[in-house]
Amino acid sequence: MSKASMPLKALLGVSILWTASVAGFFFWDSHMSIWYAQEMAIKEARGHFNKDVALRKWAARHGGVYVPVDERTRPNPALSHIAERDISTPSGIKLTLMNPAYLLRQVMSEYEELYGVKGRITGFKPLNPDNAPDEWETAALHQFERGETEVFEQTLINGEPYIRLMSAMVADEHCLKCHSRQGYRVGEVLGGVGVSVSLQSYLEGVARVDPEKVLLLAVIWIMGLAAIYAIGLLIRRRVEERTLNEAALIRKNREIVSANAYLTRFAEISAHHLMEPTRRLVSYSQRLQSRLKTMPDAHSDEVYQDLQVLERDAAHLRMLVKDIQLFLAAGEPVEKVGIQDVDALVSSLLQRLESRLKRAHVRLHIDKLPSATLDKSRLIDLFWTLIDNALSHGLPIDDNAVPEIHISGERVGKLSRYRISDNGPGIPLQYRERVFEIFERLTTTDTPAGAGIGLPIARRIVESRHGKIGLEDSPLGGISVVFELPDDN
Repeated sequence: MSKASMPLKALLGVSILWTASVAGFFFWDSHMSIWYAQEMAIKEARGHFNKDVALRKWAARHGGVYVPVDERTRPNPALSHIAERDISTPSGIKLTLMNPAYLLRQVMSEYEELYGVKGRITGFKPLNPDNAPDEWETAALHQFERGETEVFEQTLINGEPYIRLMSAMVADEHCLKCHSRQGYRVGEVLGGVGVSVSLQSYLEGVARVDPEKVLLLAVIWIMGLAAIYAIGLLIRRRVEERTLNEAALIRKNREIVSANAYLTRFAEISAHHLMEPTRRLVSYSQRLQSRLKTMPDAHSDEVYQDLQVLERDAAHLRMLVKDIQLFLAAGEPVEKVGIQDVDALVSSLLQRLESRLKRAHVRLHIDKLPSATLDKSRLIDLFWTLIDNALSHGLPIDDNAVPEIHISGERVGKLSRYRISDNGPGIPLQYRERVFEIFERLTTTDTPAGAGIGLPIARRIVESRHGKIGLEDSPLGGISVVFELPDDN
C-alpha cells in the first residue's frame, strides 16, 4: 500500500464514521423525542391525578355531597349503614349522599366522555364490586403495600397507546366515615387512583418529521464532509511532500555513503601506498649511516645527524600512516563481538609494554576489571591506545616525581565503565573536548611524541558500540580517561 493512498482510505473511513455519527444522532434524537412524549403524557396523567385527589379530599372533608336522586345517581347501597344517607328538602326533593369515591367515579366517567382521559378508583376491599382491581392494578397495589407511591406503564387500550398511571390512596380521618367498618386505620393504603392518558396525540407529533431539523442535520453533515475532505487533502499533500523529502533524503544519504566509502577506500589505499616509501626512507637512512661508519674519510657528524633526523621523521611518518589506517577502520569490528576478559587482555598488553614501563619507572596500579562486550581486536586497540597515550603525555613534568598510572573499572547497570588515570600535567577544562578531534595536539614542539590521533581512535571505537568517552580530573593529580561500553548491541 502506497503512503499516498493511505490518507484516501482514512478519509473514506472518517467520512463513513461521520455519516454514521450524524445518522446515529438523528435516531437518538427520535428516540429522545419518543421518551419526551412519554414524559409529557406522564406529566399530564399526574396533573389529572392531582385534580382527582384534590376533589376527593374536598368531598371527604365535607363528609360527602348530597345530590338529587336521578337515573344516573342512585342511592349508594354501600352507604346503607349511614342513617342520613337519603334526605328530602322542605320542597320535597329527594337527595342522596355521595361519598368521595362515588363522586369521583362519576366525575371521572363524565371527564372521560368530554376529554378522553380515563380514571379509576380501586382497592383490595372496594365498597363497590365494580371497583375491584384487574391484574395490573393488583400488582400495583401490592407495590404500594411495599412502600411504592406511584406505578405506571405504557399499554394498549382498544388498540390505542396509553400511559397508565396509578398512585397510592392513603386513609385519613375523613375516610373512616365510610371505611372504618372495613378495618382501615389512618395512614393505611386504601387503594389507588388510576389515570390513563392517550399517547396518540403525543406520538403523532413525534412521527411528524421536522423539515427544519432535517435541513439542519443535512447542513451539519455536508459541512462535516467538506471539513473532512479539506483536512484529507491537506494530509495527503503533507504525506506526498514527506514521501518526496524521504526519497530525496534516501538518495542524498546513498550519495553520501557512496562518497564516504570512496573517500575511505581512497584514504586506505593512499595510506597503504605511503607505507612503502616511509619504510624505504627508514631503511635507506639506516644503510647510509652504516656505510658512513665504514668510510672514515667521508664521515661527517653533521651528515650523520641529518640522517638520524631523516630516520626519526620517516619512522614518525610511518607511525602516523598506521594510526590513520587504524582510525579509518576503528568504527567496524574486526572479529565477532562478544564478552571479553579485560583482566587477561590488559595483563597481556602490559607484558608487551614491560620494557617501556621500566624505562619510565612507572608505578602501575591495576584493579579488578569487569568484562566488556566488544570484539577482541578493537578492545586491544582501545586499551593499547589509551595506555600509550598515558605513557606519552601523562608523565609528570617534575623529573623527581614518580610516574603513576591507575587502571580501574566497575559495573554500572548494564554497562562497564573503565578509568585510566595518570599524575601528569593534565589538560585544561576548555581543551578536554578539543583533544578528541583528529590531529589536535596541545603541544607546539617539533618532537614527534604523537600525531594527535590516539584519543580520536579511542572515541571512534567506543562510539561504534554506542558508548561514551571523556576526560575528568584524576585523583592522582593528572587526567583520567573514562569510557563506558554497554552490554547490548
